[in-house]
Amino acid sequence: MFSSSSSRTLLALAAAARIVSAATVGPVGSLVVANATISPDGLPRAAVLAGGTFPGTLVTGNIGDNFQLTVVDQQQDNRMLEPTSIHWHGLFQNGTNFMDGPAFINQCPISPGNSFTYDFTSTQSGTFWYHSHLATQYCDGLRGAMVIYDPADAYISEYDVDDESTVITLADWYNVFAETVAGVATPSSMLINGLGRTAATTANTTLAVINVTQGLRYRFRLVNIGCDSNYVFQIDGHTNLTIIEADGVLHEPLSVDSIQIYAAQRYSFIMTADQAVDNYWIRANPNTGPTGFTGGINSAILRCAEYFQLICQLRFLIICP
Repeated sequence: MFSSSSSRTLLALAAAARIVSAATVGPVGSLVVANATISPDGLPRAAVLAGGTFPGTLVTGNIGDNFQLTVVDQQQDNRMLEPTSIHWHGLFQNGTNFMDGPAFINQCPISPGNSFTYDFTSTQSGTFWYHSHLATQYCDGLRGAMVIYDPADAYISEYDVDDESTVITLADWYNVFAETVAGVATPSSMLINGLGRTAATTANTTLAVINVTQGLRYRFRLVNIGCDSNYVFQIDGHTNLTIIEADGVLHEPLSVDSIQIYAAQRYSFIMTADQAVDNYWIRANPNTGPTGFTGGINSAILRCAEYFQLICQLRFLIICP
């Protein structure tokens, strides 16, 4: 008979085996910044993308790693800013301020057809993000999450899963080019992990699905990669979200049923998948743009899988060569 901790370990292995991993890069690698047309809320628009996706490729590493990230500018769409620079939001860059990214302050922007290698060593761990730091360019799409893991994390025994599948990004999305906006823009929609809906696209637009396995404890890393909006985040049926990190700093656990998160903020919370096998709404109500949840706007789906299904998958993986 397995102990509860052994059962969770087996479940975590099975859950990991069924994940189709999102693209990640780091601590050494390249980020290609290029233009492409995407339709994250069902409406197409040209965008500035890191790694060809929105959000951009997840950047990962461990505390103490020497990050060497080469940003290659391949932009060719003059409706948006074509030079670029990348800011690694939340990192102190003590002694490497010239790698911090703000254009015309810490560096000249990278011009199209050129590249620049950001070279720094992190003494921090936690949840961060990166974005263009050239005027309003990041509102055209150049933004993504960054996670620096700590193998000696103080709360590591309190959760079973902490990987790319547990990163949740919230973003305001604009169906106009940032350079054309006068004053403060109103978001067209909000996206969770790069997907969302508008009032005009509720019938045929895919929502993000976050998969969990019944009985496991998840460290979710919630990142507001927005330009302006703040959100009240909650998960139906799951009223015990235990916050253990804010903006890259661990703190005493605090249990809440919702989290208000402002632009650029990050939280880690532990959630136990202790509810029945089912689908649950993930909700992030913004303070600007379309509000509420009619037709699935401002929403994603938490999908809870069955315990025994995952155990069977693990047995199959062990038996088969």
